[in-house]
Amino acid sequence: MAAAGCLSLLLFGAPAMAQGSEREWHLTAYGSRWVNADLLEIPERSLTGSLRSEDAYFVGAGLSRVIIPSFSIPLLGTDFAFHGNRIELEGQVLRHFGEQSHWEGTVALMFRTGQIPLFGGLSVNLAFGEGLSYASERPRLEGSFRVEPTRFLNYLAFEAEFSHASLPGVYFVPRVHHRSGIFGLIAPKESGSNFIGAGIRVDLR
Repeated sequence: MAAAGCLSLLLFGAPAMAQGSEREWHLTAYGSRWVNADLLEIPERSLTGSLRSEDAYFVGAGLSRVIIPSFSIPLLGTDFAFHGNRIELEGQVLRHFGEQSHWEGTVALMFRTGQIPLFGGLSVNLAFGEGLSYASERPRLEGSFRVEPTRFLNYLAFEAEFSHASLPGVYFVPRVHHRSGIFGLIAPKESGSNFIGAGIRVDLR
């Protein structure tokens, strides 16, 4: 699963610009809201305005450590390579409130692309995370009348990290937070949830 996500990022990414110095640690503050959609439905429903939500939110913080610094991935059969990719280890502590109230902790490996220049000093990179999530109580909005909510589930994260040359080391991070039973592998198929939100990230050199 992680390999497929990394491959999709590579196919739709772009060569990275060289960076002056590489970060080792970064800290992020998040806020997100529960959405009533399967993971694969989120892009289409977001574009069509049919994405529904509930009064369920979380706030929290994540700490990440770069464990494999900048590396290149060659495109087979060519002289081209994707530069500036990184692997990070991320841990989060989140507090849910609203229609469900509990704590959540996650740990994940994150694959991050190199920087993709946009315009006017703005750039972005994309990241995909695969890991585990544990809730302190059974989440009220997960499951159904057929399935009891599960505290321990698989965790996926998808994010875009935007930065501007005028604010080095500070980032705006839209993010999708996904819990699931991996199509019934570790929990019933109707287990899980999706949250969409954003955070502010700062480098801790």
